[in-house]
Amino acid sequence: MITIPQDARRTPALVLASPRARLMRLAYPVFELCAAFVFFWTVAHHVATFDLKPLAAFCAPFLIVFYGLAALLFNRGKSLAKGKAQARSLYAAERATQATVLYLLGILLGTTLYGILVYLEVSFDPHRPGPAGLWLLLFIAPYALMQAGFVYLMRALRLVAPQLLPGTSTFDLRRRVQQ
Repeated sequence: MITIPQDARRTPALVLASPRARLMRLAYPVFELCAAFVFFWTVAHHVATFDLKPLAAFCAPFLIVFYGLAALLFNRGKSLAKGKAQARSLYAAERATQATVLYLLGILLGTTLYGILVYLEVSFDPHRPGPAGLWLLLFIAPYALMQAGFVYLMRALRLVAPQLLPGTSTFDLRRRVQQ
């Protein structure tokens, strides 16, 4: 049996095994999953009612946020000294750029599909679903691209969040917000 010296028990690898550390590592994926579910629910509602104009108004401002965060992360990465923080920031900027491209492709594909369905005069009554509603399944592809972009952006933010909030735990943030 291997014994751990008393002073080595608080090393970072062993601290991560604590219940609080595991909870903190689980908090962000749960937040990411909840945000993805809200995004899915919004998109699914507008596609099911075939009312895509509010969806465009919902998605276009997010594209501006995606692009802005990618640019800010890139500028932040270039302004930092060479090292671990710069590499993390530049990697996060690359992921945010990928997120922007995926999200934009999803918007363009969704808009194109909507235009084609309107041009072909496909009508759909959400109160009386029928075979015409199967055309709405085409919107899975743009949704998947937009959702992938959203998840990429969330993970890019996760990379730089520890640098932007040094020494602040999730519980401290919650306490500050409640004050």
